[in-house]
Amino acid sequence: MVMTIQSQIYAFLVTVYGGFVLGFIYDVFKVIRRILKLRKVFSNIADIIFWIIGTIVMLYFMYISNYVEIRLYSFLGFAIGVLSYNLLLSQFITKALIKIYQFVAEVVKRMIKIIIYPVRVIVNFLIIPYRFIKRAVALPYIFVRNNLSHFNLFKKKK
Repeated sequence: MVMTIQSQIYAFLVTVYGGFVLGFIYDVFKVIRRILKLRKVFSNIADIIFWIIGTIVMLYFMYISNYVEIRLYSFLGFAIGVLSYNLLLSQFITKALIKIYQFVAEVVKRMIKIIIYPVRVIVNFLIIPYRFIKRAVALPYIFVRNNLSHFNLFKKKK
């Protein structure tokens, strides 16, 4: 298929953008890996998942740009996109993703505290009568056990 210079430039710029997207996806995986502190096996599984997603993203951008015709400038575009993303944006995006995670984690913790507070109040309100009733019921049992044990009524015979 004959491509004009404009369509080749368009395909190249789309693949550069695809490289930026791949770099962003890598940063997301990097932050997830840092947060979850994955072991080696799970880290390898995460790498496989990243490469599957990365391949799908590359094929999608190649389909958009030039109907998955494999050209050298397509791979150059992805490489330039990933490298420029890593040089220009990666540090800022990684820090922003970590801050977003910390903010969301703090909000979730506070929401859990707010939701659990009424339950805790109800439990504390009910535990005082429970302890009183438990002691009141246990007193006759303790009295009977202590006083009747002297008569050896409940001991097993040999």
